[in-house]
Amino acid sequence: MPPSTRLPHFWNRLLTGVLWITTAALALTSSANAFDTVILDPGHGAHDRGAAIGYVYEKHLALDTARRVEQLLKKEGLKVIMTRSRDVFIPLQDRSATGNRPRNAIFVSIHYNYNRGGSGAGAETYYHFSSSYMLAAYIQAYLVQRTSMTNRGVKSAGFHVIRATTKNPAVLVECGFVSNSSERARMLTGEFRARIAEGIAQGIIAYKKSD
Repeated sequence: MPPSTRLPHFWNRLLTGVLWITTAALALTSSANAFDTVILDPGHGAHDRGAAIGYVYEKHLALDTARRVEQLLKKEGLKVIMTRSRDVFIPLQDRSATGNRPRNAIFVSIHYNYNRGGSGAGAETYYHFSSSYMLAAYIQAYLVQRTSMTNRGVKSAGFHVIRATTKNPAVLVECGFVSNSSERARMLTGEFRARIAEGIAQGIIAYKKSD
């Protein structure tokens, strides 16, 4: 190599490092969907009712929906871990600790929304780290398709359970507004909660198959 084009040793090392990091990042991206475990996190529980109107509590809706998703995913051969399987309170740090524990997993927190004015409507899915965006996008697309709810989109947020779950892709799904009378009437039916669960499960399976 002519002297005018020879890279100093420092720059050679720097270039090698950049190439290694880029290659590692691409490898991580290509295997991000290669999971065999889904951690389902039904929001709230026990004294923490979540969004509530009268005797309609988010904690019950979230748990019922998560159980339905669990059964659908198990039929597809996936292992499912529930952060709670009954009406108990689980601290946020314990939920995210569960999200970080297994390898080759994804974390999906299930919630129902609330707006004080009662004007909110539709479903939305949140992610924190960019590596979780595609999981959120798949779930949101299938959830809206299956339920015909208003598409509030995929959004970035700093909710603890998706911010502190760092070892696996993590998203938080808001499955409609308890405070909206028409959505509340729908979500009180098992048929509609089944559709919500189907949308979430189908989104997870589509994300897995997208690898």
